[in-house]
Amino acid sequence: MNTAYKIQEFALPKQQYVKRIVYFGLALLAVSVSMYVYFVGKIVFDVVGRRTAEASIRTSQSEISANSSEYFAKMKEVDIAQATGLGLAVSNNTLYATRTLASIKTASVAMAHE
Repeated sequence: MNTAYKIQEFALPKQQYVKRIVYFGLALLAVSVSMYVYFVGKIVFDVVGRRTAEASIRTSQSEISANSSEYFAKMKEVDIAQATGLGLAVSNNTLYATRTLASIKTASVAMAHE
């Protein structure tokens, strides 16, 4: 056997395998194209979804800003006389929860042991 025959035998497979090789190549190409289309589509839909979400967030922030400025404007309009007219009363005996020095020390010791 000469070298040219060996190369030809290796490069050109026997006729019985050609059909199988072509089908395998076409199947591999179909899978590759399908994966490409899937991933590109996913990226595009993710970008569109992100832009839609950002637009929705901007709209919500704008509405919140308008509502808070409206709230503060109305808060400035309310005075004690109007509050009393609505049935509200000034609370003279208001209690607030505070931390004592002992509870702060206990909490810091407990956190140090964790």
